Amino acid sequence: MRFKKLVVCVMAVLLMTGTVCGSTTLSMAAEQEKTYSDSDLKRMAAIIYCEAGNQSYAGKLAVGIVVMNRKRSSSFPNTVSRVLKQRRQFTPVATGKWAKEMKRYDRGAYKKGARAKCLKAAKDALGGAKTVTYRGKEINMKRYHFFSQRLKNAKLRISEHDFK
Repeated sequence: MRFKKLVVCVMAVLLMTGTVCGSTTLSMAAEQEKTYSDSDLKRMAAIIYCEAGNQSYAGKLAVGIVVMNRKRSSSFPNTVSRVLKQRRQFTPVATGKWAKEMKRYDRGAYKKGARAKCLKAAKDALGGAKTVTYRGKEINMKRYHFFSQRLKNAKLRISEHDFK
């Protein structure tokens, strides 16, 4: 009986530390369940491509984080779709470019190249990322709600976007 208790305790410790029989610990991201819908992923990947498709990964992720910051803020709509469709906020939505990108997503265009990086940034932003690493510095983005190529009183510049 004591031996069984000892084995159970050892197994519990190994499971809590994330190692069993020499396997490596799982990353936090791999342990977390997906907490967003496929349609939100498509919307987010498409807007990131439209707004920051030619920018660094940090620039792509920063755009996604701003969308999520707005979604969480009481000053903005509370869904990804409504945030993106809010009047005069995202030019690609108004011009139809965003809708075209969502059709490309449906046709499988987000599997390689810049679009695949936008998909990764969308997953990270929707999954709760709040920081980006840019030029070797980790930047906490949780207080940023606006971005543009030229933004008055900007507090931060990442790639080709100003943020505040």
